Amino acid sequence: MKLKNKLILFIAPAFFGYEKKISEKMVQMGAEVDFFDERSITSSIEKALLKISPHIFQKKTICYYEDIFEKISSNNYDYILIIKCEMMPIETIKKLKELYPQAILCLYLYDSLKNIKGISKKLKFFDRIVSFDLEDVKENDNFIFRPLFFTDDFRKEPCQKDEYKYDLSFIGTIHTDRYKIVKKINSIAHAKKLKFYLYAYLQSKFIYYFYKMTKKEFADVSIKEFQFGKIESSEIAEIIDDTKVVLDIQHPNQTGLTMRTIEMIGMNKKLITTNQSIKEYDFYNPKNIEIINRHPSDIPKDFFNDPYEKLEDDIYIKYSIEYWIKEVLGLED
Repeated sequence: MKLKNKLILFIAPAFFGYEKKISEKMVQMGAEVDFFDERSITSSIEKALLKISPHIFQKKTICYYEDIFEKISSNNYDYILIIKCEMMPIETIKKLKELYPQAILCLYLYDSLKNIKGISKKLKFFDRIVSFDLEDVKENDNFIFRPLFFTDDFRKEPCQKDEYKYDLSFIGTIHTDRYKIVKKINSIAHAKKLKFYLYAYLQSKFIYYFYKMTKKEFADVSIKEFQFGKIESSEIAEIIDDTKVVLDIQHPNQTGLTMRTIEMIGMNKKLITTNQSIKEYDFYNPKNIEIINRHPSDIPKDFFNDPYEKLEDDIYIKYSIEYWIKEVLGLED
């Protein structure tokens, strides 16, 4: 194994447990991993303020990273993998390079550049920059294109059941215009007598009441329609396994594919998505993927009845978490 006996410093924001899956997989591949959350804050209110201005928590963040440096000062890393790098100060990145000059400093972006405040000034310090956003890669010669991945929880052989508990499911965080689209799809599904499973997640009740005051589509929506607890990936996989088709609604300011989209490769599941750019990917098959706009008026019922077409074996390898790790760290170059 190429990661055998390699020491990796892994710094990433907590994102639905995927950071743990990445750490665990790198360890399985032979590496020793030190993981730290990229954010010095944890509450929903603080995270909301962070999106407005990353500098609000600058002092707290500096102290947070100083504590980390004390814990890792005696280590000798081969790789430093940072995801998103939204909150990490430039001075911290410089210090990482000074302390560990032999380490390959890698950045993975699962968000578009325009959505990460201050990231443009940090890019020059990295040895390797990998992005899930094809448009960002096209515009930056030093960027490497690599979509997200599916974990082992979402690795399943194709199996056509006689009966499914749900015809359609959506499990995701509510942001931007997502709930407006979900409500419309729910109405269409109801009219077509399709069973629709919805897990509409909000980070806190504060977010719900904020949306209630600022978004028209929340005016007549009860708090009971939302979930405030995160759902485990194994449970998500079980729900999807008992679903014919999965709904994906990407952020309107992103062209990169969501984690849910890639997970459907591993699950061998049909997908309805708002992401038009999916046509540019090597696994795109109109028999498996239905593209809709953000103002849907219909979803074709025949799409739910036609069987899934299995992909080529190399596609499943390419989009696995193992191959993602290899490509992000440059082990496949």
